[in-house]
Amino acid sequence: MELAGKRIWLREFTTADIGALFTIHSDSQVLRYYPPEVGTPEHAQMLVEMFIRWAAENPRQNFQFAIVDLATKELLGSCGIRREGCLAGQGEFGMGIGRDWWGKGIAREAANIVLSFGFSELKLDEIRAVAVFENEAVTKFLQRLGFSPGMRRRGDSWMMEKGLSAIEWRMTRGAWEDLASSQ
Repeated sequence: MELAGKRIWLREFTTADIGALFTIHSDSQVLRYYPPEVGTPEHAQMLVEMFIRWAAENPRQNFQFAIVDLATKELLGSCGIRREGCLAGQGEFGMGIGRDWWGKGIAREAANIVLSFGFSELKLDEIRAVAVFENEAVTKFLQRLGFSPGMRRRGDSWMMEKGLSAIEWRMTRGAWEDLASSQ
């Protein structure tokens, strides 16, 4: 499965992506709001192998795509929607991109493609996201996308060890359609 944008291409992960994903995840600025195991080669390999398994599931519940630069074919990050463990009609949005592409509109383009896929193709009624409450850049990003903040809660143990908490965000199909019609 592939989804194309103006500057990026969302495609399935392959084992050839492990090294590039490790490079992205080993950046100290990227790691600030991730659990400690994320910045290891073993974790990058585990993630890519999991994403490949997800792509082979039938029926498929989880979609995590490689974000690839159309011109250079370089891996920029990942973006997806997971339905496993969610209520019917709901999904969970998640993404991460390398620091070199922060602030360049890549994350927004990828997110818009995936959110459109979730509401249009997967027919979801609501898409949620969970983020670190203290991550101001993600807060601004999710607000620009049209997500509404939900409840702040205790985070996972790694968050609590760093003095962080979590916040849930949500976007309904109606809010997405309103945003799409105003653009």
